[in-house]
Amino acid sequence: MEIDYRKYSFTWKDWLTYFVMIIAKGAVIGYLFYDSFKMCILCVPFFVMDYKSMKEERLNRQKRDLTMQFRSMMEALVTSLTAGYSLERAFSDAKRDLSLIYPSNAVIFKELDEIIAGLKVNIPVEKLLKDFGVRSGIEDIDNFANVVAAAKRSGGNLIRIIEKTVRSISDKISLEEEMETMISAKKLEEKIMMVMPYGILFYLRISNGGFLDVLYHNGIGIVLMTIFLAGVYLANMWATRIMDIPV
Repeated sequence: MEIDYRKYSFTWKDWLTYFVMIIAKGAVIGYLFYDSFKMCILCVPFFVMDYKSMKEERLNRQKRDLTMQFRSMMEALVTSLTAGYSLERAFSDAKRDLSLIYPSNAVIFKELDEIIAGLKVNIPVEKLLKDFGVRSGIEDIDNFANVVAAAKRSGGNLIRIIEKTVRSISDKISLEEEMETMISAKKLEEKIMMVMPYGILFYLRISNGGFLDVLYHNGIGIVLMTIFLAGVYLANMWATRIMDIPV
């Protein structure tokens, strides 16, 4: 069964994580922002935003994992091609080599099985790779498929062309990894900053609960607190998008 990596479907673990998160967040928001758990109904739009954000994060993680595994596959292909094997035989060797690095449920093995099965029924390797590139939604995989197709059509030095392409794509992926490492500290700072508003409200409620009474159980207070909560969410979304590295 072919997988469309441009989409992500929640697993039962994802749903469990999501529901635990929104229940905990609903309790915190209800206590700190409204002093009423019944007012959590106003948080439904924010919980929908949490769902979309979590799904996007899972999709990006899926693409990053696939990109890393694809790079390992390309390097294994170059090793086999350099040893004198055909491109078709190289995929079988790549699967064997990758089994020493990744668990058996890694997504790259499903794609290698699809390619190996297609080659056995004489489907051109460039067509199989192109299909993989389109379904992955990852530019590097699609570019690799295009290079292989062009090399097969032109009858050029396939090994040299693929080796050069693999080196170029691998360097690009390494650069993205370095960028991710560089901003990891900033991402941690962003998470801390997003927790601070909740921490400040919690401190005020514990140390001087009466200080916030004017904002609870009245229309103006509810509106102000809702605007404040919306600002926290918008700031979080803005910071996340600024530091996001597209795959």
